[in-house]
Amino acid sequence: MSLGNKLILFLTLPLILIMVLFGALSQMRSRDLIHRELLREGRAVVRVAQEAMEDYLRDHQLEDLRDLGDQLTGFERIVGVQLFGRDGQVVYASSTLAPEDAPRPIDLEEALQHAHGAETQRRRAGTPVISFVRPLVDSGGTTIGAIHILHAESFIDEAMRESRDWDITLTVIMIAATAIVVIVVARAGIDRPVADLVNRFRAVGSGDLSSRVPIRRRDEFGALAREFEGMVTQLEDARRSLLAEQEERRRVEDHLRHAERLASVGRLAAGLAHEIGTPLNVIGGRAEALQRRLAGNEATGRSLAIITAQIERISRIVRSLLDFARGSTPRLAPTSIPDVVRGVLDLMEHRIEQSGVRVALEVEPDLPRVRADADQVQQVLLNLASNALDAMPDGGSLTLRAARAAVPPALSDPPGSGPRTGFVALSVIDTGTGIRVEHQGRVFDPFFTTKDVGQGTGLGLSVSYGIVRDHGGAIELDSRPGSGSRFTVYLPVDGPRAAAPAAEHRALEMA
Repeated sequence: MSLGNKLILFLTLPLILIMVLFGALSQMRSRDLIHRELLREGRAVVRVAQEAMEDYLRDHQLEDLRDLGDQLTGFERIVGVQLFGRDGQVVYASSTLAPEDAPRPIDLEEALQHAHGAETQRRRAGTPVISFVRPLVDSGGTTIGAIHILHAESFIDEAMRESRDWDITLTVIMIAATAIVVIVVARAGIDRPVADLVNRFRAVGSGDLSSRVPIRRRDEFGALAREFEGMVTQLEDARRSLLAEQEERRRVEDHLRHAERLASVGRLAAGLAHEIGTPLNVIGGRAEALQRRLAGNEATGRSLAIITAQIERISRIVRSLLDFARGSTPRLAPTSIPDVVRGVLDLMEHRIEQSGVRVALEVEPDLPRVRADADQVQQVLLNLASNALDAMPDGGSLTLRAARAAVPPALSDPPGSGPRTGFVALSVIDTGTGIRVEHQGRVFDPFFTTKDVGQGTGLGLSVSYGIVRDHGGAIELDSRPGSGSRFTVYLPVDGPRAAAPAAEHRALEMA
């Protein structure tokens, strides 16, 4: 049973009982008042009739006495009148009286012998009456007879019945009005706020912390709603914090797993590079010696030239593996980013002309110098620009942009680290084929490449990523298949925050 229904029950039932009790008490009091009023009325009538009949008897006016008796009998509540002589014989009796309506002998004897009046309640034909017996005395005080008047009480029952009907009607109206008021108050004041809180509890229990309880009251329910909303807000903050911690833990675990894989790949790459390097040098040396010895043999020379070129290609791959495995600590110095960008264009000038790509250089004036390794930054830009040209085999537009930038989201400052002095953003933008969505999350993984076999090792972006992270920066990709790609490198003006072993740092961050 709801709290509102309990309140209705516990308030309405006692009120009904109280109203019924007061109704019963009111009926009893009304009956007593009416009875006393009847007695006063009967006594007054008897006293008037007693005095008049004493006068008539003294004057021997018997005819007037009978007329008075008939007149009294005609009153509404007078059943009948009897007049007794000194000897107890009936001198006059109303025609409405029957023999059994005579007074009790003891009452008549008391009136005639001792001049004492009597009042007796009795029933006549099933209806209540009051029997009044009074002595009649002469001027000398001698009892000369007695008068008996029957006064009807039936009208009391009628009056009480009307009063009872009215009390019942009034009680029903009061009960109905009280019940309606209690129901309205209970529904509006208790059931509704309780239902709101219950629904909110259920929503919170099911995980929905966004809904709110309307706080429209200043009573205990309003205080409870405010406290509950405060608790839900704390739960919501705690859940967000927990989700953030879980996400951070997942990211760290992914980093650690990826770092372990990268460490294994690095060790394997270093071992392979050393194992391949020595016999490769021997093969290369022998091929060059044969090429010099057989300089006049054109066919053999072409074959030896192909062998030498492929050996050189393998050597480049081996050097890339060694660079990836070993890494290198950047040699930091104040570096002019515009000079680095222009140097990259100078190095790639011939290839840019052959590709038919239009180049645009956008450099913000008065860029601050950056504490960085100029050679490594140039290597990053060369890798990105080379990939951009590969993505535009049919020509296009290549834009190199350098400008000041805010702290990227991936490098938000941890608490207590102090604000950074600023960043410089280097963007390499092409209008090429773009990168497929499912590949964008893996472009910085080592040995991952979308180029055809023999056109790339998949280490260029991995090495570039590690260099940028060693400088305390970040690299972001924005690509739309068919519309081109944008690689943005963020470098802090004041350099990396703390030094770390390059290979380990790179392995941890490339995840």
